[in-house]
Amino acid sequence: MKARVLRHKSKLIFFAVYTLVFWVLAQLALYVTPLLIALIISVVMKPLYDYFCRKFNFRSTFAATVITLIIFGLAFAVIGFLLYLVLRQAIALFDSYGYLLDDFLSAPNILEQLRQALLSGDLMGTLGDVASALFQLIPLVIIFVVITFALTVFFLHHMSDIKALILDRVGDDRRQTVADVISNGYRLVRKFIRSYLILYLITFVEAAFIFYLTGVEFPLLFALITAVADILPILGPGVVLIPFGVIFILQENYISGVTILIFFLLTGILRQIMEPKIVSDHVKIHPLIVMAGIYLSIAAMNLWILFYVLALVLLYKILMLSGVFDTKPAE
Repeated sequence: MKARVLRHKSKLIFFAVYTLVFWVLAQLALYVTPLLIALIISVVMKPLYDYFCRKFNFRSTFAATVITLIIFGLAFAVIGFLLYLVLRQAIALFDSYGYLLDDFLSAPNILEQLRQALLSGDLMGTLGDVASALFQLIPLVIIFVVITFALTVFFLHHMSDIKALILDRVGDDRRQTVADVISNGYRLVRKFIRSYLILYLITFVEAAFIFYLTGVEFPLLFALITAVADILPILGPGVVLIPFGVIFILQENYISGVTILIFFLLTGILRQIMEPKIVSDHVKIHPLIVMAGIYLSIAAMNLWILFYVLALVLLYKILMLSGVFDTKPAE
């Protein structure tokens, strides 16, 4: 029994250290998010960076800057289109149902209640708090984007140097193991990201078909919004699909409304079936583990649980493939 405990001692230490580090990072999420986003973009875009340097003979810094500009430019273009569509649909909805607001404001005592709220200062205080929060948020977002951009360029430019520096700092007896950890980590993280991109692509195609079938204006762009919302495991596509279904029903277009709501339910069921399968096929993680992470995250209404489970399994898989854990029985 003692030999068995000693044999798994390294795994227990890994689990304890991982849990502590994850908890610290979760507490510092606001500060480490730019670093993590930049690192993920760098890992995913490293092949394109190497291609630019090799094919066009670009200097390392120039290639890293060009790729980062492309990624951020596409991201801002998509966000701009989404905001434009949301604003356009909001204006159209107000034109259709603006009479409800008129009826509300013309109701007895409404204007008097608004006047009392203004006199009491509660409404003005709330509006002032909202305005203050917005003014604080705008500089924070700008700084967040600038830091993430700079870190992405830095990682793309210095990724090979960072790897070489790490290998130089470890002993000769551990150099190959560390090199295997970096190599396996790079490969599995890319596969992991690719598997979720496949899931979001499936959501996009399905949503585009349903939106086109039910007559939603700009079906491809709203399908893109649905795919982006699918990143949220707790809210998911329902953030987009449920409002569309409700709006259609309010417009007495019952067939389209019920169709979208049924599609939302089917999407949730299919997602629970496909996600463990696709992720496990690409990263070779048991589907039950992925399903358990999804279930616990939804049951607890806590996104961090999903991140904790998936990152734990992925990191454990990397270390196992690299031979970090000694699986031989203790003497």
